[in-house]
Amino acid sequence: MASPIAHSFAGFWTFLVFAKQLQIRLAAQWRQYLPRLGVLVLLANLPDFDFPISLALLGNASLHHEFTHSLAAAVLVALAVSCVWRIAPGFWRSAMIYFTAYASHLLIDLCTGRTLGWTNTGSGIPLLWPWPKKFSSPLILIPGVRHETLGAVFSMDNAWSSIYELLSFGAITVIVFVLWKRKLKSRILGERKLKSRLNHPTSEVSEHLLSELQHQK
Repeated sequence: MASPIAHSFAGFWTFLVFAKQLQIRLAAQWRQYLPRLGVLVLLANLPDFDFPISLALLGNASLHHEFTHSLAAAVLVALAVSCVWRIAPGFWRSAMIYFTAYASHLLIDLCTGRTLGWTNTGSGIPLLWPWPKKFSSPLILIPGVRHETLGAVFSMDNAWSSIYELLSFGAITVIVFVLWKRKLKSRILGERKLKSRLNHPTSEVSEHLLSELQHQK
């Protein structure tokens, strides 16, 4: 499985998509949207809550990657949370945002395995539960962390995997922010030009008439 670092980034990305859909100006309103960000990050990590439960009950990870890692669980959780709190106007719109945050966890786990590359080394998840077949992508993009025992969780291998996730997901986030900032700057410049034209319509009209007169002569 991937660490909470990767899944938290995915929850943050879901929040950015949500903010763009609602046309929220995060630079000026980010504090009031922190609870929404927290909920989406929590949902992006929620499927792995079966791991500490399995450790507490059985002392191992045998219950991990079961029902909570399925589309059925994603739908149920999204509907349940949407009943309690609407993160956006409308029940179904909120449910879709919650589903996206939860399902991002499943997508990341599909591409997580022991060896990077086209190695097909993923452990698989029961995506279509109750069908017991476990699905995994042959292309592994995330090395994942060991979780067989509590000692394995705090191993050096997991430390390196966490650093890999932090650097790779952090780099993607920085690239997205740079592109978003450029697009925002371009839009602001366009709005300023349009506003300037609207504020000086007479000068443009007079210039247009003058050019026509000169052309007639």
